Amino acid sequence: MTTQLKILSVLLGFAALCGPTKASEEIRVLSSEARTSGDFGGIQAERYNFDFGETKAWLREDGYWQIEGDVAHHSGFCATYQLGIRFGTGNPGCSNAEWINDPLFVTRRFQCNNAGSFHVGGEFSYTAQKNFDAINCAQRVLKCSGACN
Repeated sequence: MTTQLKILSVLLGFAALCGPTKASEEIRVLSSEARTSGDFGGIQAERYNFDFGETKAWLREDGYWQIEGDVAHHSGFCATYQLGIRFGTGNPGCSNAEWINDPLFVTRRFQCNNAGSFHVGGEFSYTAQKNFDAINCAQRVLKCSGACN
């Protein structure tokens, strides 16, 4: 066997051990009902709080919102995670929710080797501001591309 064939055999064997090279993409969602913070006095706006377990979010009546939480990665290979949110109205438990916006992603983290990462970000949403009184649900949206766990 020539040296070139040996090198090619080693490279092909390494590629087989690394698993599929095609990147995958996953979207994971989790809904939460709004909990009212009420008026804190002064000029602070009314606020809804959303609890997704490891992730928390809030939306103020002026349209500003924030989401934060730990995102776990359970793979030795790497993936890119994006954390986002969308707001809507629905029945108790957020069943049959109608979402007023597409997911708004505010973080993007490259995670490898079973390492989690804390994601935090926020923005202003005119749509959420305009529909604040009707909103009673939010959905945490986690987008993953690569070796997702």
